[in-house]
Amino acid sequence: MARYARVLLLLLCLILIGECRKHKSRKKRWSAPAETHKPGTPLSKKVADGTKTRKVKTSHLLRIDEHDFTMRPAFAGPAVPVGVDVQVESLDSISEVDMDFTMTLYLRHYWKDERLAFPSTTNKSMTFDGRLVKKIWVPDVFFVHSKRSFIHDTTTDNIMLRVFPDGHVLYSLRVTVTAACNMDFSRFPLDSQTCTLELESYAYTDEDLMLYWKSGDESLSTDDRISLSQFLIQKFHTTSRLAFYSSTGWYNRLYINFTLRRHIFFFLLQTYFPATLMVMLSWVSFWIDRRAVPARVSLGITTVLTMSTIITGVNASMPRVSYIKAVDIYLWVSFVFVFLSVLEYAAVNYLTTVRDGKDRKLREKVREQIHKWQ
Repeated sequence: MARYARVLLLLLCLILIGECRKHKSRKKRWSAPAETHKPGTPLSKKVADGTKTRKVKTSHLLRIDEHDFTMRPAFAGPAVPVGVDVQVESLDSISEVDMDFTMTLYLRHYWKDERLAFPSTTNKSMTFDGRLVKKIWVPDVFFVHSKRSFIHDTTTDNIMLRVFPDGHVLYSLRVTVTAACNMDFSRFPLDSQTCTLELESYAYTDEDLMLYWKSGDESLSTDDRISLSQFLIQKFHTTSRLAFYSSTGWYNRLYINFTLRRHIFFFLLQTYFPATLMVMLSWVSFWIDRRAVPARVSLGITTVLTMSTIITGVNASMPRVSYIKAVDIYLWVSFVFVFLSVLEYAAVNYLTTVRDGKDRKLREKVREQIHKWQ
Protein backbone atom coordinates (compact mmCIF):
# COMPACT_ATOMS: atom_id res chain seq x y z
CA MET A 1 0.00 0.00 0.00
CA ALA A 2 2.85 2.35 0.79
CA ARG A 3 4.29 1.71 -2.71
CA TYR A 4 0.99 2.63 -4.41
CA ALA A 5 0.74 5.77 -2.29
CA ARG A 6 4.21 6.90 -3.41
CA VAL A 7 3.34 6.33 -7.10
CA LEU A 8 0.13 8.38 -6.82
CA LEU A 9 1.95 11.18 -5.03
CA LEU A 10 4.61 11.23 -7.76
CA LEU A 11 1.94 11.48 -10.53
CA LEU A 12 0.23 14.36 -8.72
CA CYS A 13 3.52 16.22 -8.47
CA LEU A 14 4.20 15.79 -12.19
CA ILE A 15 0.71 17.08 -13.07
CA LEU A 16 1.15 20.15 -10.86
CA ILE A 17 4.54 20.95 -12.41
CA GLY A 18 3.07 20.75 -15.97
CA GLU A 19 0.20 23.10 -15.10
CA CYS A 20 2.58 25.65 -13.61
CA ARG A 21 4.72 25.68 -16.77
CA LYS A 22 1.65 26.22 -18.99
CA HIS A 23 0.45 29.11 -16.83
CA LYS A 24 3.89 30.83 -17.02
CA SER A 25 4.04 30.53 -20.85
CA ARG A 26 0.55 32.07 -21.25
CA LYS A 27 1.48 34.92 -18.93
CA LYS A 28 4.61 35.70 -20.97
CA ARG A 29 2.64 35.61 -24.20
CA TRP A 30 0.03 38.13 -23.06
CA SER A 31 2.39 40.40 -21.17
CA ALA A 32 5.04 40.67 -23.93
CA PRO A 33 6.08 44.35 -24.27
CA ALA A 34 5.47 46.17 -27.55
CA GLU A 35 8.48 46.73 -29.74
CA THR A 36 9.84 50.24 -29.55
CA HIS A 37 11.86 52.02 -32.17
CA LYS A 38 15.45 52.73 -31.12
CA PRO A 39 17.28 55.71 -32.62
CA GLY A 40 19.61 54.75 -35.44
CA THR A 41 17.82 51.52 -36.28
CA PRO A 42 15.78 51.15 -39.54
CA LEU A 43 12.00 51.14 -39.39
CA SER A 44 10.32 47.77 -40.01
CA LYS A 45 7.46 47.71 -42.58
CA LYS A 46 4.14 46.17 -41.58
CA VAL A 47 2.28 43.89 -43.97
CA ALA A 48 -1.17 45.40 -44.67
CA ASP A 49 -4.35 43.51 -45.52
CA GLY A 50 -4.41 42.97 -49.31
CA THR A 51 -8.17 43.38 -49.60
CA LYS A 52 -8.17 46.69 -47.75
CA THR A 53 -5.20 47.91 -49.75
CA ARG A 54 -6.93 47.11 -53.03
CA LYS A 55 -10.14 48.82 -51.90
CA VAL A 56 -8.38 51.95 -50.75
CA LYS A 57 -6.27 52.05 -53.90
CA THR A 58 -9.27 51.83 -56.24
CA SER A 59 -11.20 54.49 -54.35
CA HIS A 60 -8.13 56.71 -54.22
CA LEU A 61 -7.20 56.33 -57.87
CA LEU A 62 -10.70 56.91 -59.23
CA ARG A 63 -11.45 59.59 -56.60
CA ILE A 64 -15.04 58.43 -56.33
CA ASP A 65 -15.54 60.02 -52.93
CA GLU A 66 -14.15 63.39 -54.01
CA HIS A 67 -16.69 64.13 -56.78
CA ASP A 68 -20.45 64.27 -57.20
CA PHE A 69 -21.21 61.70 -59.90
CA THR A 70 -24.90 62.56 -60.01
CA MET A 71 -23.90 65.27 -62.49
CA ARG A 72 -22.62 64.58 -65.96
CA PRO A 73 -18.98 65.25 -66.90
CA ALA A 74 -18.20 68.91 -67.70
CA PHE A 75 -21.44 70.02 -66.07
CA ALA A 76 -22.70 73.39 -67.39
CA GLY A 77 -20.25 73.05 -70.25
CA PRO A 78 -20.48 71.61 -73.76
CA ALA A 79 -22.40 68.42 -74.49
CA VAL A 80 -20.71 65.16 -73.58
CA PRO A 81 -19.99 63.11 -76.73
CA VAL A 82 -20.95 59.47 -76.15
CA GLY A 83 -19.95 56.97 -78.81
CA VAL A 84 -22.07 53.85 -79.27
CA ASP A 85 -21.44 50.57 -80.99
CA VAL A 86 -23.58 47.43 -81.03
CA GLN A 87 -22.86 43.77 -81.59
CA VAL A 88 -25.99 41.77 -82.39
CA GLU A 89 -25.73 38.34 -80.81
CA SER A 90 -29.04 36.89 -81.98
CA LEU A 91 -32.33 37.83 -83.56
CA ASP A 92 -34.59 35.63 -81.50
CA SER A 93 -38.05 35.97 -83.03
CA ILE A 94 -40.30 37.99 -85.32
CA SER A 95 -43.99 38.10 -84.39
CA GLU A 96 -46.45 39.11 -87.09
CA VAL A 97 -49.42 38.99 -84.70
CA ASP A 98 -47.86 41.36 -82.14
CA MET A 99 -45.83 43.26 -84.77
CA ASP A 100 -42.60 43.13 -82.78
CA PHE A 101 -39.17 41.50 -82.75
CA THR A 102 -36.84 40.25 -80.02
CA MET A 103 -33.09 40.85 -80.24
CA THR A 104 -30.14 40.10 -77.95
CA LEU A 105 -27.19 42.45 -78.31
CA TYR A 106 -24.06 43.84 -76.69
CA LEU A 107 -24.49 47.59 -76.18
CA ARG A 108 -21.27 49.56 -75.63
CA HIS A 109 -20.79 53.22 -74.69
CA TYR A 110 -17.61 55.30 -74.95
CA TRP A 111 -17.07 58.67 -73.29
CA LYS A 112 -14.50 60.63 -71.31
CA ASP A 113 -14.89 61.57 -67.66
CA GLU A 114 -11.81 63.41 -66.36
CA ARG A 115 -12.99 62.83 -62.81
CA LEU A 116 -12.05 59.16 -63.24
CA ALA A 117 -8.52 59.82 -64.56
CA PHE A 118 -5.75 58.21 -62.52
CA PRO A 119 -1.94 58.16 -62.68
CA SER A 120 -0.41 55.08 -64.26
CA THR A 121 3.12 54.33 -65.43
CA THR A 122 2.06 51.32 -67.52
CA ASN A 123 -0.95 53.10 -69.14
CA LYS A 124 -3.09 50.05 -68.48
CA SER A 125 -6.82 50.21 -67.93
CA MET A 126 -8.78 48.91 -64.98
CA THR A 127 -11.81 46.68 -65.48
CA PHE A 128 -14.74 46.43 -63.08
CA ASP A 129 -18.09 44.69 -62.93
CA GLY A 130 -21.55 46.16 -62.45
CA ARG A 131 -21.04 47.10 -58.80
CA LEU A 132 -19.01 50.20 -59.68
CA VAL A 133 -21.57 51.37 -62.25
CA LYS A 134 -23.93 52.38 -59.43
CA LYS A 135 -21.32 54.78 -58.01
CA ILE A 136 -20.39 56.78 -61.13
CA TRP A 137 -22.17 58.61 -63.93
CA VAL A 138 -23.20 56.55 -66.98
CA PRO A 139 -25.31 57.58 -70.02
CA ASP A 140 -29.05 56.99 -69.64
CA VAL A 141 -29.61 55.42 -73.06
CA PHE A 142 -32.93 53.62 -73.52
CA PHE A 143 -34.71 51.80 -76.34
CA VAL A 144 -37.50 53.78 -77.96
CA HIS A 145 -40.74 51.84 -78.68
CA SER A 146 -39.50 48.88 -76.63
CA LYS A 147 -42.12 46.63 -75.04
CA ARG A 148 -39.86 44.55 -72.81
CA SER A 149 -36.14 44.54 -72.11
CA PHE A 150 -33.78 43.20 -69.47
CA ILE A 151 -30.08 42.96 -68.70
CA HIS A 152 -28.85 39.38 -68.39
CA ASP A 153 -27.86 38.40 -64.87
CA THR A 154 -26.66 34.79 -65.18
CA THR A 155 -24.44 33.95 -63.43
CA THR A 156 -23.83 37.60 -62.56
CA ASP A 157 -24.92 40.91 -64.05
CA ASN A 158 -23.58 41.03 -67.62
CA ILE A 159 -22.09 44.50 -67.18
CA MET A 160 -18.51 45.55 -67.76
CA LEU A 161 -16.83 48.89 -66.98
CA ARG A 162 -13.32 49.69 -68.17
CA VAL A 163 -11.56 52.89 -67.10
CA PHE A 164 -8.40 54.20 -68.79
CA PRO A 165 -5.78 56.43 -67.13
CA ASP A 166 -6.76 59.50 -69.20
CA GLY A 167 -10.41 59.22 -68.08
CA HIS A 168 -11.87 57.44 -71.08
CA VAL A 169 -14.57 54.95 -70.11
CA LEU A 170 -15.95 51.86 -71.84
CA TYR A 171 -19.33 50.70 -70.56
CA SER A 172 -20.71 47.45 -71.99
CA LEU A 173 -23.81 45.44 -71.17
CA ARG A 174 -25.71 42.48 -72.64
CA VAL A 175 -29.37 43.23 -73.24
CA THR A 176 -32.40 41.42 -74.67
CA VAL A 177 -35.04 43.81 -75.97
CA THR A 178 -38.46 43.34 -77.55
CA ALA A 179 -39.42 46.34 -79.66
CA ALA A 180 -42.30 47.25 -81.93
CA CYS A 181 -41.96 46.94 -85.71
CA ASN A 182 -44.54 48.44 -88.05
CA MET A 183 -45.09 45.83 -90.75
CA ASP A 184 -46.89 46.08 -94.09
CA PHE A 185 -48.60 42.83 -95.12
CA SER A 186 -50.15 44.03 -98.38
CA ARG A 187 -47.82 41.68 -100.31
CA PHE A 188 -47.81 38.85 -97.77
CA PRO A 189 -46.28 36.25 -98.10
CA LEU A 190 -44.10 37.83 -100.80
CA ASP A 191 -43.27 40.74 -98.52
CA SER A 192 -40.09 42.29 -97.14
CA GLN A 193 -40.09 43.98 -93.75
CA THR A 194 -37.77 46.67 -92.39
CA CYS A 195 -37.57 46.91 -88.60
CA THR A 196 -35.78 49.53 -86.55
CA LEU A 197 -34.33 49.58 -83.05
CA GLU A 198 -34.00 53.16 -81.80
CA LEU A 199 -31.63 54.42 -79.07
CA GLU A 200 -31.96 57.75 -77.31
CA SER A 201 -31.05 59.49 -74.07
CA TYR A 202 -34.01 59.66 -71.72
CA ALA A 203 -33.14 62.77 -69.69
CA TYR A 204 -30.28 64.61 -71.43
CA THR A 205 -31.07 66.78 -74.45
CA ASP A 206 -28.60 67.52 -77.24
CA GLU A 207 -27.25 70.39 -75.13
CA ASP A 208 -26.01 67.91 -72.49
CA LEU A 209 -25.33 64.65 -74.35
CA MET A 210 -24.40 63.94 -77.95
CA LEU A 211 -24.95 60.36 -79.12
CA TYR A 212 -23.09 59.20 -82.23
CA TRP A 213 -22.02 55.96 -83.87
CA LYS A 214 -18.42 55.48 -82.81
CA SER A 215 -17.05 54.00 -86.03
CA GLY A 216 -19.69 54.83 -88.62
CA ASP A 217 -20.91 51.78 -90.51
CA GLU A 218 -18.50 49.57 -88.56
CA SER A 219 -20.30 50.39 -85.31
CA LEU A 220 -22.76 47.56 -85.98
CA SER A 221 -21.52 43.98 -86.14
CA THR A 222 -23.54 40.79 -86.35
CA ASP A 223 -22.92 37.14 -85.74
CA ASP A 224 -22.65 35.10 -88.94
CA ARG A 225 -24.81 32.37 -87.39
CA ILE A 226 -27.88 34.62 -87.05
CA SER A 227 -30.78 33.06 -88.96
CA LEU A 228 -34.55 32.87 -88.82
CA SER A 229 -36.84 30.08 -89.93
CA GLN A 230 -39.26 32.22 -91.97
CA PHE A 231 -37.06 35.16 -92.94
CA LEU A 232 -33.85 35.84 -94.80
CA ILE A 233 -31.85 38.65 -93.21
CA GLN A 234 -30.80 40.82 -96.11
CA LYS A 235 -29.08 43.81 -94.52
CA PHE A 236 -28.10 45.43 -91.23
CA HIS A 237 -27.19 49.12 -91.21
CA THR A 238 -27.12 52.12 -88.90
CA THR A 239 -28.46 55.66 -89.25
CA SER A 240 -28.70 58.64 -86.92
CA ARG A 241 -30.86 61.68 -86.45
CA LEU A 242 -29.14 64.62 -84.84
CA ALA A 243 -32.28 66.54 -83.92
CA PHE A 244 -35.40 64.71 -82.82
CA TYR A 245 -37.95 66.96 -81.16
CA SER A 246 -39.97 65.95 -78.13
CA SER A 247 -42.10 67.96 -75.74
CA THR A 248 -39.15 68.02 -73.31
CA GLY A 249 -36.56 69.23 -75.84
CA TRP A 250 -34.36 68.15 -78.75
CA TYR A 251 -32.63 64.78 -78.55
CA ASN A 252 -30.16 62.74 -80.57
CA ARG A 253 -31.44 59.39 -81.79
CA LEU A 254 -29.58 56.41 -83.23
CA TYR A 255 -31.20 53.75 -85.43
CA ILE A 256 -30.37 50.09 -86.07
CA ASN A 257 -32.18 49.05 -89.25
CA PHE A 258 -32.44 45.53 -90.64
CA THR A 259 -34.36 44.23 -93.64
CA LEU A 260 -36.04 40.82 -93.71
CA ARG A 261 -37.37 38.94 -96.73
CA ARG A 262 -39.86 36.16 -96.10
CA HIS A 263 -39.25 32.62 -97.29
CA ILE A 264 -42.08 31.55 -99.62
CA PHE A 265 -41.55 27.78 -99.58
CA PHE A 266 -43.32 27.28 -96.23
CA PHE A 267 -46.46 29.01 -97.50
CA LEU A 268 -46.32 27.09 -100.77
CA LEU A 269 -46.56 23.84 -98.83
CA GLN A 270 -49.04 24.98 -96.19
CA THR A 271 -51.33 27.31 -98.13
CA TYR A 272 -50.95 27.54 -101.89
CA PHE A 273 -50.63 23.86 -102.78
CA PRO A 274 -53.59 22.74 -100.60
CA ALA A 275 -55.78 25.56 -101.97
CA THR A 276 -54.86 24.64 -105.55
CA LEU A 277 -55.61 20.97 -104.93
CA MET A 278 -59.00 21.83 -103.44
CA VAL A 279 -59.91 23.80 -106.56
CA MET A 280 -58.84 20.90 -108.78
CA LEU A 281 -60.75 18.46 -106.58
CA SER A 282 -63.92 20.51 -106.95
CA TRP A 283 -63.63 20.10 -110.72
CA VAL A 284 -63.91 16.31 -110.33
CA SER A 285 -67.62 16.76 -109.71
CA PHE A 286 -68.01 17.82 -113.35
CA TRP A 287 -67.26 14.23 -114.42
CA ILE A 288 -69.68 12.65 -111.96
CA ASP A 289 -73.13 11.75 -113.23
CA ARG A 290 -75.64 14.45 -112.41
CA ARG A 291 -78.00 11.81 -111.07
CA ALA A 292 -75.42 10.85 -108.37
CA VAL A 293 -76.66 13.51 -105.99
CA PRO A 294 -74.96 12.27 -102.73
CA ALA A 295 -71.55 12.02 -104.40
CA ARG A 296 -71.59 15.47 -105.98
CA VAL A 297 -73.08 17.25 -102.94
CA SER A 298 -70.67 15.67 -100.44
CA LEU A 299 -67.69 16.46 -102.66
CA GLY A 300 -68.74 20.07 -103.09
CA ILE A 301 -69.43 20.64 -99.39
CA THR A 302 -66.10 19.02 -98.41
CA THR A 303 -64.08 21.28 -100.69
CA VAL A 304 -65.92 24.38 -99.47
CA LEU A 305 -65.33 23.54 -95.81
CA THR A 306 -61.66 22.74 -96.47
CA MET A 307 -61.13 26.09 -98.13
CA SER A 308 -62.82 27.82 -95.21
CA THR A 309 -60.45 26.04 -92.81
CA ILE A 310 -57.39 27.10 -94.80
CA ILE A 311 -58.52 30.75 -94.84
CA THR A 312 -59.23 30.68 -91.10
CA GLY A 313 -55.83 29.15 -90.34
CA VAL A 314 -53.95 31.77 -92.35
CA ASN A 315 -55.85 34.66 -90.76
CA ALA A 316 -55.33 33.25 -87.25
CA SER A 317 -51.54 33.67 -87.60
CA MET A 318 -51.83 37.23 -88.91
CA PRO A 319 -52.82 40.52 -87.30
CA ARG A 320 -56.28 41.91 -87.99
CA VAL A 321 -55.31 44.48 -90.59
CA SER A 322 -57.90 46.54 -92.45
CA TYR A 323 -56.42 46.08 -95.91
CA ILE A 324 -56.35 43.11 -98.28
CA LYS A 325 -53.28 40.91 -98.38
CA ALA A 326 -51.96 39.10 -101.44
CA VAL A 327 -52.66 35.71 -99.89
CA ASP A 328 -56.26 36.79 -99.23
CA ILE A 329 -56.80 37.45 -102.91
CA TYR A 330 -55.48 34.02 -103.87
CA LEU A 331 -57.45 32.15 -101.20
CA TRP A 332 -60.71 33.95 -101.84
CA VAL A 333 -60.43 33.45 -105.58
CA SER A 334 -59.87 29.75 -104.91
CA PHE A 335 -62.84 29.73 -102.56
CA VAL A 336 -65.00 31.33 -105.26
CA PHE A 337 -63.99 28.63 -107.75
CA VAL A 338 -64.87 25.89 -105.26
CA PHE A 339 -68.16 27.57 -104.40
CA LEU A 340 -69.04 28.02 -108.07
CA SER A 341 -68.54 24.30 -108.65
CA VAL A 342 -71.27 23.66 -106.03
CA LEU A 343 -73.50 26.28 -107.62
CA GLU A 344 -72.85 24.71 -111.02
CA TYR A 345 -74.31 21.41 -109.85
CA ALA A 346 -77.27 23.20 -108.27
CA ALA A 347 -77.89 25.07 -111.55
CA VAL A 348 -77.53 21.89 -113.62
CA ASN A 349 -79.86 20.02 -111.30
CA TYR A 350 -82.43 22.82 -111.45
CA LEU A 351 -82.28 23.16 -115.23
CA THR A 352 -82.47 19.38 -115.61
CA THR A 353 -85.54 19.28 -113.38
CA VAL A 354 -87.22 22.04 -115.39
CA ARG A 355 -86.41 20.31 -118.67
CA ASP A 356 -87.64 16.97 -117.37
CA GLY A 357 -90.87 18.66 -116.31
CA LYS A 358 -91.35 20.16 -119.78
CA ASP A 359 -90.60 16.80 -121.40
CA ARG A 360 -93.09 15.13 -119.11
CA LYS A 361 -95.78 17.64 -120.02
CA LEU A 362 -94.98 17.26 -123.71
CA ARG A 363 -95.25 13.49 -123.48
CA GLU A 364 -98.56 13.80 -121.68
CA LYS A 365 -99.86 16.10 -124.45
CA VAL A 366 -98.71 13.72 -127.15
CA ARG A 367 -100.31 10.85 -125.31
CA GLU A 368 -103.61 12.77 -125.10
CA GLN A 369 -103.51 13.57 -128.81
CA ILE A 370 -102.92 9.93 -129.67
CA HIS A 371 -105.75 8.96 -127.38
CA LYS A 372 -108.11 11.41 -129.15
CA TRP A 373 -107.16 10.10 -132.58
CA GLN A 374 -107.96 6.62 -131.52
